[in-house]
Amino acid sequence: MINNYQKSISCTTEENSEGSINIGTAITAAEKKEIYQFRYNIYIEEMSRPIAKVDHINKLLYDELDEWGILLFAKIGSELIATARINIGTIYDFPREEVEFLSLGTFQDCYTDGGDHKFALTTKIMIAPAQRSSQAFYLLIAKCYELCCRNEVQFMFGICNLHLIRLYEKLGTHRYGKNVFLPDYGLLAPIVLLIDDIQYLRMVRSPLFRIARKRDAVNTQAVEWFHTRFTKHSPIINSQIVSEEELWSILCQRLSSPPTQAITILHKLSITEAKKFLHCCGVLVRCEAGDIITNQGDFSYSYDILISGRLKSVTFICPATEYTSHGQHFGANGLTEHNKHTQKIAAIDSTEILVLSGIAFRKFFHSYPEIADKIVRSIIKLRSIK
Repeated sequence: MINNYQKSISCTTEENSEGSINIGTAITAAEKKEIYQFRYNIYIEEMSRPIAKVDHINKLLYDELDEWGILLFAKIGSELIATARINIGTIYDFPREEVEFLSLGTFQDCYTDGGDHKFALTTKIMIAPAQRSSQAFYLLIAKCYELCCRNEVQFMFGICNLHLIRLYEKLGTHRYGKNVFLPDYGLLAPIVLLIDDIQYLRMVRSPLFRIARKRDAVNTQAVEWFHTRFTKHSPIINSQIVSEEELWSILCQRLSSPPTQAITILHKLSITEAKKFLHCCGVLVRCEAGDIITNQGDFSYSYDILISGRLKSVTFICPATEYTSHGQHFGANGLTEHNKHTQKIAAIDSTEILVLSGIAFRKFFHSYPEIADKIVRSIIKLRSIK
């Protein structure tokens, strides 16, 4: 299925102001195959994702959404360095599974005119390892945003692993519902970008604001509906809205003690240093009973701390593998290294965890090397003790 809006951009290729990264749309079979091979290299060969539906013989990764999605690429010269996919359609175009875990039926209630309004779903965003600090990620998301504007889409959805929540909230997305576990990809947070929430994009200093502020007409009705329906009484703590002091106060309350006492890797930090580190690298995530938070054999990209509730190992069934001490680290270290999880760990009841992102930590190291060095030394010391 090829929609009219896909045809309208089929011949466009754009170059960013740096004159090095080109953003374009894959149209030919050869261009799409190159993207499918790139995905395979990232997800299967690099990340060892246990994805069920994969063409291992030809080393291709694709699915049914590729049949009608817009496949974007980022290239430097002829070298493919990144890709993303965006599907734009009505609720009836999306598979039932996506409709359910994104709660598209609820968002359909935003519209009272009975029309078939379009939604967007952005997935399969992948960047080559050497380009993960480049502008490729932003340029691809910016193109998706522009496509939503062009097609009068109000809500651009996505799903992301927990260590990526900070990255997407910095772009201006919102978490709005329960996490979902997909066997191929792990525990994921549904996220949505409100295309016309210009004020919010400005408030969180989203890089998309430079595009959004140039728009002439915006639909504030959809924005107001979302905030009334989802954010007014939401327990979700947005990493870009909560202040350094607020986050510290929340953690002190949850842990019944200062984080510098409850969290081992913070023991060598002053309160001022710990506040800065947690605010720059951490995000609080709520999990429901039964949520599988770490999957055995998956690479870790974060350092996870139990803040409230209880966890247990599903891999080793015995009392010793329960996690009940608030402030306790669980899972593999993905903050300073990329280790594989050795256990499948699930929430016993309603649980809150602090996810310290390895991606955020790399940037933090450049800005606050002395604090970061103390964190690294603490992790090394803990590893030697074990």
